[in-house]
Amino acid sequence: MEVGIQGVLGSFHDQAATTYFEGKELDLKPFHDFRSLAKAIHARELDYGVMAIENTIAGSILPNYALMNEYDLEVTGEVYIRIEMNLIGHAGVKPESLNQVYSHPMALLQCADFLAEYPRIKLTEFDDTADSVRLIKDEKMLQAGAIASKKAAELFGMEILAENIETNKLNYTRFLIMKSRMNGQTSVPKKASLRIMTKHEPGRLSDVLVVFKEHKINMTKIQSMPVVGQPYRYAFNIDVAWEDYQNYQSALKAIAQSAELIKIHGEYEKGVMP
Repeated sequence: MEVGIQGVLGSFHDQAATTYFEGKELDLKPFHDFRSLAKAIHARELDYGVMAIENTIAGSILPNYALMNEYDLEVTGEVYIRIEMNLIGHAGVKPESLNQVYSHPMALLQCADFLAEYPRIKLTEFDDTADSVRLIKDEKMLQAGAIASKKAAELFGMEILAENIETNKLNYTRFLIMKSRMNGQTSVPKKASLRIMTKHEPGRLSDVLVVFKEHKINMTKIQSMPVVGQPYRYAFNIDVAWEDYQNYQSALKAIAQSAELIKIHGEYEKGVMP
């Protein structure tokens, strides 16, 4: 099974893919950026793609919502990964002997309290957490470290100098499992990702929310997104969950009275936060 991920092997996208598809033989295809990944999914060059969509600290990844819509990608599942950051370096090196640390800017930010204990270390932003480990290994940078996952340390044969150095221990990222719309649904859906554009009239968004309440639909997320080509018009990316699929279908029919557009990005099983 060919599964596309953003970033290199050993990244958190790698961890998300192997967790979601546990027990299946995977051929992971790394992509440098999310747009290239979305294009490959749309072109059916992959069986699935894994795309981060939100983080409990940083919030929504807005460009990825836009890519879902632009390339008409379908959500077929989700997985939550606890983000555990580790200081990684060459064997025998101590954190206090480092003069530079590389990682993705978000990873550096999420480890700010730990890094503040070593003010002499220069922090250098890099495109990918796992790739920063590859860099310090390949370049034999003995006085440099990287912040990444334990899997990255194992993959590149490097040593964990300090583990779980993230400031907030309840840091999770939600990843969506994406596919082209040519693949069929194979599981009983309990959750959906929707794109809704309401009529440009007072109270129309409120009407939508009331419908969800009346049909016992739990709205787990709402994110406004600008409508390209229509200044100051917004669509709403909404995630909903339910116990009765018929209630969900009835709610969609009722919402149609207040909406100009209802697009179902996908219906899928609910992921479980570890």
